Amino acid sequence: MNIAVAAMDSTLDSPVCAEFAQTPYVLIVNVATMTCTPIAHVVSPESDCALARMAVAHRCEALIANTLTEKVFEILADDGVTRYAAANMSVREALAAMERRELEVIRNSDGSGACSGSHRH
Repeated sequence: MNIAVAAMDSTLDSPVCAEFAQTPYVLIVNVATMTCTPIAHVVSPESDCALARMAVAHRCEALIANTLTEKVFEILADDGVTRYAAANMSVREALAAMERRELEVIRNSDGSGACSGSHRH
């Protein structure tokens, strides 16, 4: 199973990035082997949408970040990718917390926690 994680650096020990749109890297992590493929991100208009599509193309079942734009949220939700928030954690810690079901699900793009639309969570 692949999980995408917004990260400040290219390793599993780097912090999770606060804003997906500003993330320097997205790590595609195979949780069975804990191998990761770092994807560098140069911020530009719509570049976060391209990263979200890349996570979908890598068949990621979830994405860990903290905040998502509405467009990114829709890309992920429309493809059934679960979205998790992981503040103040390393990528490795966030993945472990996800496995323990301790991360908060990002249910909508405004961060209110209310379920919106008919997207899978």
